[in-house]
Amino acid sequence: MMARLCLFFIVFASFSYAASADELLMKNGSRLVGKVVSASQSDVIFDTPFAGQIKIKQANIDVVVTDEEVTLMMQDGKVYRRKRIESRDDELLVTSDDELPVIFDVADIKLVNPEPWMLGDGYKWFGKINTALASERGNTDTDELDMDFESIWRSLEDRYTMRGNWEIDATDGTESKNLWKLQNKYDRFSLEDADNYYGLQMTLEHDEFADLNLRTTTGPYIGRQYFETQLLTLHAEVGVVHVDEDFDTAENNHYWGSNWEVRMSTDIIPDTKFYVNADGIVNFEDTDALVVNTTVGITLPILYGFQASAEAKFEYDGGAVKDVDDMDETYYLKFGYGW
Repeated sequence: MMARLCLFFIVFASFSYAASADELLMKNGSRLVGKVVSASQSDVIFDTPFAGQIKIKQANIDVVVTDEEVTLMMQDGKVYRRKRIESRDDELLVTSDDELPVIFDVADIKLVNPEPWMLGDGYKWFGKINTALASERGNTDTDELDMDFESIWRSLEDRYTMRGNWEIDATDGTESKNLWKLQNKYDRFSLEDADNYYGLQMTLEHDEFADLNLRTTTGPYIGRQYFETQLLTLHAEVGVVHVDEDFDTAENNHYWGSNWEVRMSTDIIPDTKFYVNADGIVNFEDTDALVVNTTVGITLPILYGFQASAEAKFEYDGGAVKDVDDMDETYYLKFGYGW
């Protein structure tokens, strides 16, 4: 009896979707019925009655037909609202109740049902927080605690970014590492070219065992957002900074320099995110005192936004004080939450 009841609900749901639903006809001949949630040039997010929301590669789709009205964002920035579409091969037939059908080239469409912030409606808030804990007991007792976070507010016109990390290690009850870094950034996107932006940053750093009490970095920069999709995000920046270094024992230092930042992430491998982040500072007065930080990592989803990451970080400080290594390599296995 229970099996028949479940079968009835499945059939009922299928007819409900079929009565008023979008369709995807796949190149392998199969047919999906549900609702187009969103679409880009690489993927379609499709809501089905049985599997929930699934991501489908555009390359596997032959025909898209929407029964519900959608919003189209074109490559040139134009927005068409409350449209129904039928996509076949490289052509897109767009209709509405009060207009004649219009045919577009599929390549002219940037997004279907873009997020509200892409249409100038408020901010999108996203970010992550991770932690790595280690405790070893034996001939040597070691304890490690690492934490990092990133929080970004993105609108069509600007972007606020906060990043930070904290590391503390102890060996046989004696502290052996204590460092932290906090960065605040504001980006303003150009009205003429939405991919170009300028910004201002302030970064604070402390490393007790590198004799660094506080390094303060401030300055303007320009940047370009080359890609900003689920498949690939990439931006690059270059600017001018003033660096003020306060050491515990060494002589304090301050200088003008140039900074850069490159951040890339991709989920080209399904259900994973691979990322590479790099930044650095060139000292105009002493080019040997170069600061370069590079992070390479991969993130795997666990459940309900929780995730695991494997990461390698390489930090070079050519201006490190005497008796302190100028290269620091750290490897992490992290667990955290992303939103």
